[in-house]
Amino acid sequence: MDMDHQRDTIIEQLEKLNKKVSRQNSVGFIFMTGIIYGVGFVIGSAVIATIALGLLLPYFSDIPWVASTFARGSTIMHR
Repeated sequence: MDMDHQRDTIIEQLEKLNKKVSRQNSVGFIFMTGIIYGVGFVIGSAVIATIALGLLLPYFSDIPWVASTFARGSTIMHR
């Protein structure tokens, strides 16, 4: 009796696993996962770029063509 119960439990678990794997291999699931990872990558990259530019901007402002470009952009923004 105990062996039959174990066998039934194993079969039930395998059927659940089979359903889960087939869901994860569906086109819609893969598409949504790609969208979520893509959005996360863009947001993470923007945060890292903002931090990096904030830390490195004082060093960039010492470069003459960067300083003149920032000054030109600032005058355009203030119009």
